[in-house]
Amino acid sequence: MPEGQVNPLNYGERGSTMQRKAAGFASFVKFTTVIFISYALLTASGYAEVKTVVPTSEEASRYVKVSRATMGTEVVLLVYAPSAESSLEEMRYMTDAAFDAVVSMEQRVSTWIPTSFTSHINHDAAQAPVKTSDELVGLIANAKRLYAATGGVFDITVGPLLELWGFYKKQGHFPSEAEMETALKEVGLDKVQLDEKAGTVHFLQKNMRLDFGGIAKGLSLDYAAEVLKEHGVKNAILHAGTSTVVAMGAPPGENGWTVRIRAPYNDNDGEYVDEVQIRDASLSTSSSSERFLELNGKKYSHIFDPRTGMPVEGVLSATAIAPTGLDSDALSTAFFVMGVANTRAYCKAHPQVRAILVVEKEGKPTPVRINF
Repeated sequence: MPEGQVNPLNYGERGSTMQRKAAGFASFVKFTTVIFISYALLTASGYAEVKTVVPTSEEASRYVKVSRATMGTEVVLLVYAPSAESSLEEMRYMTDAAFDAVVSMEQRVSTWIPTSFTSHINHDAAQAPVKTSDELVGLIANAKRLYAATGGVFDITVGPLLELWGFYKKQGHFPSEAEMETALKEVGLDKVQLDEKAGTVHFLQKNMRLDFGGIAKGLSLDYAAEVLKEHGVKNAILHAGTSTVVAMGAPPGENGWTVRIRAPYNDNDGEYVDEVQIRDASLSTSSSSERFLELNGKKYSHIFDPRTGMPVEGVLSATAIAPTGLDSDALSTAFFVMGVANTRAYCKAHPQVRAILVVEKEGKPTPVRINF
């Protein structure tokens, strides 16, 4: 783990996976075993495609592909058997456990679940310090690390801005100066006091809230990958929707997993602007092409600059490649706000991070590679 990074993967009590199977958990999982000769695409549209070349050797290419709808998206795990002796039942057990960790994480972290640790913090932390779990302490510490490293651009307290502009209700509203001033007072991770030793969180401003939605996909895949590693899996690719991918190892005979970055605002199947190979890393892409508001004939991005309160304009999409899903998810959003010059500066200071920013050049989407 990179120096200074806090491990958020503190699961607590998982309980028995077999008991959860008996409760019907496995019935929600689509389970298939597929042998592909030549090319396989994990996704057909959206931000990214994962292209894998699978050898003709049946023993080398045997894997399972499992998907489940959760967190408002489809999470897909493509997992190679840890050994030639691994049975389908063992593989199903591993993938069930990985999904179990994702669902359990959502129950603890989601702001949409009233009983979650995050909801408890949001309800009470403005009145007094709130004791919370080691997991939430680790997540907030990681968020503060990224907040500081990006100059306040990555911020898990932007909820008041999303609400002000109408993104939660999907009813656009252009805020007045006074409304913006009020909302900006309620935003800023520097106003969240974290006592790691005591395990408490305190808001220094009323009406603040934490929202891990900006890193939820990457975080969920980190949890799933950790469980798969515990079961001996070395080679797998995991993705949530079409915006975040976590790669473990590589397909047989390959140096890594090939991921294609699709052209923003273009629905033509198969069209992409760049291609990159990743191994033991995560890739996330942020774009406003699929989530935006339209006010007075103008489109406004769902990605905000928390320092100004305004939706971001500039790059078409931003891709971050980082050691963890949490980091790549956070940084893709931050890079979208920061633009090319500031992203270059960040990557120069953090050599383990790479970026691909897609900008418009001569009327065409053009990739700008950083740290390659």
